[in-house]
Amino acid sequence: MESTPEQVAESSAVVKVLAIVLGRLIGVNSSIQDDNPGTITKFHALKPPSISVLAYLERIHKYASCSTECFILALIYIDRLIQRNNFILSELNVHRVVITR
Repeated sequence: MESTPEQVAESSAVVKVLAIVLGRLIGVNSSIQDDNPGTITKFHALKPPSISVLAYLERIHKYASCSTECFILALIYIDRLIQRNNFILSELNVHRVVITR
């Protein structure tokens, strides 16, 4: 089933908003990590990926055929991960967290 232009525009907007929200979380958490680096998890990379969060989400949207609801649920699950596990989202782990949610 093909998406209508309105659905494509809606999905693109949700992807952009998710990227902005994750970017702001990373920005806030970068100052926290200067004082307390937190726990290193299996999600952490050695260095930040060269692809931006927005470009990464757009690629997931394009090639994985994720629905708009999928991206909204990803944000909810990431929020729960942060709240329940005291997880610090950073530029070293955001890409891996997004793809596993």
